[in-house]
Amino acid sequence: MKKKDYIILSILLVVFTLLFKHNNLVRDSVIDSSKIWFYNIVTSLLPIYIITDLLINYGIINLFKNNKLFLTFISLLLGSPSNAKYIKEFYLDNYISLEEANNLLIFSYSPSPLFILNISPSIKYGLFILLYIYFTNFILFLFTKKKNNTFKTIGFKKMSFSKCIESSINKSFKILILILGVIIIYNIIISLLDIMFVDKMFFIKTILELTNGLNITTKLGSHFLIYSILISTFGGLSIHTQIKSILEDSNISYYCFLKGRLLSLMPLIPIIIFY
Repeated sequence: MKKKDYIILSILLVVFTLLFKHNNLVRDSVIDSSKIWFYNIVTSLLPIYIITDLLINYGIINLFKNNKLFLTFISLLLGSPSNAKYIKEFYLDNYISLEEANNLLIFSYSPSPLFILNISPSIKYGLFILLYIYFTNFILFLFTKKKNNTFKTIGFKKMSFSKCIESSINKSFKILILILGVIIIYNIIISLLDIMFVDKMFFIKTILELTNGLNITTKLGSHFLIYSILISTFGGLSIHTQIKSILEDSNISYYCFLKGRLLSLMPLIPIIIFY
């Protein structure tokens, strides 16, 4: 085995041991994660996914100039990982090219607007966070736009109402189950970090999972805004894992998404250094 494999194996064995040692903590983490998933994600995203698929099926995309513009709009409205879900579906159905799919991943990221507004101490702070993300997405769009690109709208094959709902439910639950698994894994890791290091892993815990990170930053007082923008712009490793997993069986590159997140963080670096 390679040296990297030995390191990963060692870490996994430590985690495996901790799972048995702190089995009650792990059980509580799984239960809490499942509640968060059901009450905050399934109840909001499943109806939205079904309605969005029906709107696409019945021609709402004709109101937009091209498929890429529609995907940008729906990605920013629904948040991530919904952007990866629809970009992948459009690509696999040949409604956008691979180049367009990769390009969209760079600037189509956004946390759910309702989530950011609900978790922020005030609407003013929430709007500021969202405006920063939208502004950096717009700048990335301008820098990645190619003059010779003509993004045409390709007609969709319309399905019957019942067939569209059936297809939407099947595709949606595949994504939702994936999200559940990722949330459980990261919440278990955060819980184990709390046991082993108490409050000494602040930075790592904030970048692991967005919800957890923003809950931590709400306790930072005047430093809340800058750290919240940083965490929200990056998205958390949980979101990155979800995006990478969704794109796994396609040619679309996760690294385009990562590139967009890292470029969006660049204006924050001098602010953080001198803040």
